Amino acid sequence: MGSTKRRMGLALGLLVLLMPLAVAAQDEAPVGMVRLLVVDQTKTFLSTMRIGGLVGALKGTGLFEVDVVFADAVSDWDDPLADQILSEGTEPYDVLLLVPQGIDDGSDDWVWILSLPATVAGPQLSMGLGIVDQTLTLVFEGAVHSMQAADDLFLGFLYSLYVAEGWMR
Repeated sequence: MGSTKRRMGLALGLLVLLMPLAVAAQDEAPVGMVRLLVVDQTKTFLSTMRIGGLVGALKGTGLFEVDVVFADAVSDWDDPLADQILSEGTEPYDVLLLVPQGIDDGSDDWVWILSLPATVAGPQLSMGLGIVDQTLTLVFEGAVHSMQAADDLFLGFLYSLYVAEGWMR
């Protein structure tokens, strides 16, 4: 019980510490917003709270428009959006953040970030990718790292699939 209270206190403290970052980012952020879809495959209360803290911190920067989808995938290599339906008229996302179920038990230590490569993306998206990466590190206390298409060929294929399906730009 004490461990759970400690973790909840840490999560709330993290949000308080991130607020100055949010204010600074709002002063520097361009007018448009980065559309971000978080695909949450986690199942535990602690992981759900961390995802909630991540979403809150990213929204607080004023740079992101964030949507969350809960997905069930049998393995890490399954398409977590296969059973999701993209609503008609929904604008494509700039960034997809895939959080695997293995974060819960420590069998996975990565989160996938799908987007245009930072070298091709404009300054706003590049800045947003940096903020997402830093916030992930803070929220998960350094226990997970992010992987992008430049880190894994599979992510490039998945990104291409989501562009073709209309999920991403």
